[in-house]
Amino acid sequence: MKRARVYDVRNGDTDYRNLLSDNRDFIFWNEDILKDTRSGEVVFFVNREQREVLYTVATSVLRTGARSRRSWLKEFEYKGSIYGAKEGDEFRMYKVRQAATIPTGWKWTHPLRRNNIAELSISETADNTARLTRLHDLKQLFPKGPAPEVLEMCNLHVEGVNLTVNEQKIEMKLVGPPRSKKAVKGLENGKTGLTFSHPYRQLLMAVKTKPFVLLSGVSGTGKSWLVRKLAYITCADAALRNTKHPGNFEMVRVRPDWHEPNELLGYLVTQGGIFRYQCTGLLRFIVRACRYPHIPFFACLDEMNLARIEHYFSDFLSILETARWEGDMMAYDAFISSHDVFLYSQEDPGFWAKLGIEGDTNLQAYFLERGIVMPANLIVIGTINMDETTHTISQRVLDRTMVIEIQGVDMKHGATSPAETWKYPDTYEAATALITGRLSGSEAYNNNAKAVDRITDELTRLSKILEDSPFALSYRVREDVILYCAYNEALAANGLMPGNWLNICLDEAICMKILTRIAGDDADCGGIIERLQTATMQYPACQRKLSRIQQQLRKTGLTSFW
Repeated sequence: MKRARVYDVRNGDTDYRNLLSDNRDFIFWNEDILKDTRSGEVVFFVNREQREVLYTVATSVLRTGARSRRSWLKEFEYKGSIYGAKEGDEFRMYKVRQAATIPTGWKWTHPLRRNNIAELSISETADNTARLTRLHDLKQLFPKGPAPEVLEMCNLHVEGVNLTVNEQKIEMKLVGPPRSKKAVKGLENGKTGLTFSHPYRQLLMAVKTKPFVLLSGVSGTGKSWLVRKLAYITCADAALRNTKHPGNFEMVRVRPDWHEPNELLGYLVTQGGIFRYQCTGLLRFIVRACRYPHIPFFACLDEMNLARIEHYFSDFLSILETARWEGDMMAYDAFISSHDVFLYSQEDPGFWAKLGIEGDTNLQAYFLERGIVMPANLIVIGTINMDETTHTISQRVLDRTMVIEIQGVDMKHGATSPAETWKYPDTYEAATALITGRLSGSEAYNNNAKAVDRITDELTRLSKILEDSPFALSYRVREDVILYCAYNEALAANGLMPGNWLNICLDEAICMKILTRIAGDDADCGGIIERLQTATMQYPACQRKLSRIQQQLRKTGLTSFW
């Protein structure tokens, strides 16, 4: 959706009468006041003195004020009518789509600032708590018509009216407000994101590309430690900063006997004809993530391949495929449908308490309307080891994840220094980077067509090597590589970038998404490995990994990325 704003016409502002057309079909406004407006953007003009509100859409029509030789008044002409204006200023025409009367006693819950203007659509600088409240105020002025649809698009959250929760009718308002400036200290300090040299840049950009990431490496290299560290540096809401561990972190220790999704999401138990839902710690964590949509939430599934991932993690893998844009937000299907949520809440009197939202009727109503969905801020990071006690990673899993290999152990690190002390940082640039600036593949192309063309050319070369093999590339791989590179490119706004940044990112992405697929004997992949080595000469990480894969094949007759 395009940008939407509100302009509060203050008492004594005569421009409103001078610039509104006689038939009230359009209104002009000064470009110096409504700065950076583009055609198609929405502006609500609220004139409390004349008890009128206009829902308008900006057009491309511009007029410049000039002193009339006839009357010496400052004005401009449009279709035979004269409009008062400041000399030399430009005025844009806004088409009136809907007008409404402001009832007596109506006022802003959060008054606008001195410049009379406030954002209604999501932005990195808007106070989103006040923004959502103003949306609610405007909805009271437009009970029907096209304006409510636009206001709903600006609102990331469902408003359900007259829903029954525990036999009580409630109205749900502003469920889970998005990030505000107060929540993310990085914004207060004028910092809007990471630099390319950030120590966790690769992992953070992989997480932003895909909400499911695997960390591989030998046991004891700090994989789960790294996930906990990410939670600390992104815990931008003071309400979640517990002394023992961040409230946006959950450790789930996988057991070898897991084979059903119930182990993660819970299950229904029937005793004597009475329904009771058995909740899990992860399900409660998912519910908590819905309460804080402005904060990244990290679920760490430790030793994930002790059991078969595609069995107990099947619901997650399926729901990842339902990702879609709803307005400006990524949305997913529900883990537990709205029908089942209603059933469990009716049959099990302790259902809401088990989820940790016994007194939160707003969130209860949201789940009754939508089901318990996968929130857009939920990130699952699994740690995996490869030995005789673990399972291999299937192509179905690899296709839906980003894999980062933790390599190299510095034996001197930490040996003479104090143990890690877990502290929350002063600023939260990492949280800002993960929550803002999400793109679709087409948006990434529009932002830098030249870079995307280079990426697709490289993927085409590699795809020809892998075609007619079990390792053939998919559109999903292409999308992930493009987005990963685009998110890294966006870091240029925060600091210097290396001149070969795209080569660095392609090197990382090929390792994460393509080389992880290589496995088998000499007949399966011997020739493919050699051709990939030739095709990736400019990528040092790929060269090192392919060399190790080839050495393993020569020694044992079998090989894999792991």
